[in-house]
Amino acid sequence: MLAVAFVSLPAEAQFFKKLFKKKAKTEKTGSVKNDAINDDAQVALADIATFSDNRNNRNAFLQIPLGIKAERFEKLLLQQGFAERKNEGKQTSKTYVYEGEVYGAKSVITLAVSEQTGRVYAVDVADQTIYPSEKDVKQRFAALKKELIKEYGRGFVDNQGEAYTIQNRLGTVNMHYERNSLTTSYNIGFALDDAKAYQMAYQEMEDKEYETAPRTITDGLAIACNHTDLVGLGVKLLQNNSLKGAQNVLRNYDYTLGKTTAKTVTASYTLDDYKVSVSLARRKQNVILITLTANDDMDAICRDLQTNGFVSANQKNWLQGKMSVAVSTDKQGRVVMVLR
Repeated sequence: MLAVAFVSLPAEAQFFKKLFKKKAKTEKTGSVKNDAINDDAQVALADIATFSDNRNNRNAFLQIPLGIKAERFEKLLLQQGFAERKNEGKQTSKTYVYEGEVYGAKSVITLAVSEQTGRVYAVDVADQTIYPSEKDVKQRFAALKKELIKEYGRGFVDNQGEAYTIQNRLGTVNMHYERNSLTTSYNIGFALDDAKAYQMAYQEMEDKEYETAPRTITDGLAIACNHTDLVGLGVKLLQNNSLKGAQNVLRNYDYTLGKTTAKTVTASYTLDDYKVSVSLARRKQNVILITLTANDDMDAICRDLQTNGFVSANQKNWLQGKMSVAVSTDKQGRVVMVLR
């Protein structure tokens, strides 16, 4: 079983549990099996177009490839000036938690290690700074987003604006901020995985229904991004249903605004082959109907609706309070989601 293992739970560890949803093994408890993967052959974030087979091409953290043995990963991390964080009290087994500077901020770095193979399949980075206001954390969010895009490519706004996800063909990066309980302060951090290493580690997870399923991998590459936060976007638009409010939500989601007429507002979003079109029906200064059309994953959208508190008897018509959502597919096989 993969589980977060800490003797105590400081603020960074608590944030780790919320941010990094995959159940990460952070202790080495026994011997591991030989999987015939050559660590020396693994490369970090190489251009996928340069290889016919990308099985040794890995997502990476600070140019250290994920998917290698934890001991080797640790050595390369320490060479970059990071220091191992020792647990308070008696330590019965090896942990993989470190401190150091990441993209200009002091951070706690936690490795997620496969129990069966001893390989690092994911990394969590928690900023040690406690930000006193949402304005402050959003400034850090924007700066960190810029750095991550430079390293991993463009992504999409996620979690109703509190997260940013980059899903390239080698792995996934998710940046997220959240408010601390009973205070007005905020934490921020990001987690990244390697698609191939995560697929292997996923087989160890007992409660798979609570975990993100691995993407299909062909010749070392995961399928391209085919799902974004359409449900979160729709809910935000319903909550900000004035013309100005809806336009601001679309801008914050990095959508390109199109024509605005007396009856409709349009917008669009493109990420490689993934495309979304938005049509907002308006009455004077209020949005009364939202239509989102995308080449998205219907099952993933239904899961998101359920996660966001919507209920349905037929997986087509969903309700939550006064909000209603109808999902269907058009002749091109695209998902059509209508909210009101």
